[in-house]
Amino acid sequence: MGPIQDFISLVNLHGSVVLYHRDDSFTPCPCRTPEGFRDPVWHVQNPLEPECNEAGMLADPDETANFNIKGFVHPVQSGAVRRLTSEQLVQMFGEIESDDHLGIFPCEWNGKTLNFYDWGLATEDWVKYNGREYTVVSTNLIADPDTGNPFHHWEVGLRLVASG
Repeated sequence: MGPIQDFISLVNLHGSVVLYHRDDSFTPCPCRTPEGFRDPVWHVQNPLEPECNEAGMLADPDETANFNIKGFVHPVQSGAVRRLTSEQLVQMFGEIESDDHLGIFPCEWNGKTLNFYDWGLATEDWVKYNGREYTVVSTNLIADPDTGNPFHHWEVGLRLVASG
């Protein structure tokens, strides 16, 4: 087994279940204002029209990923994250909030590719861990230490957006 397979085995044995939700819709909703903001009043006035996501985009089931993965999720203030310096944490999160977490995830899970780049800033994209939804505030794609393959695993800064 190589390093990636070893990592996947560790995640499979010891990782937590996390729901990965990524909405890659690119169809703007008619409710969007000329400035690009979502207008909820438009939806009240047009109740038969489909509801859009937080970014003002219409959901397309073919462009929405919603499946369980496994990974490691730790509060940034825990001992498990001690290897990161204060400077690294500030680069990842800016000002640290009490519910910030670090997520370590494989690049692929059960044949599905995980992509944390260009994560939606309006919370249309999220991961759900322990009944709480988190948005991604920073991403680092970590290379395989043995082969240099750039797709070993993700380290992502997670910020709480909603609790279950």
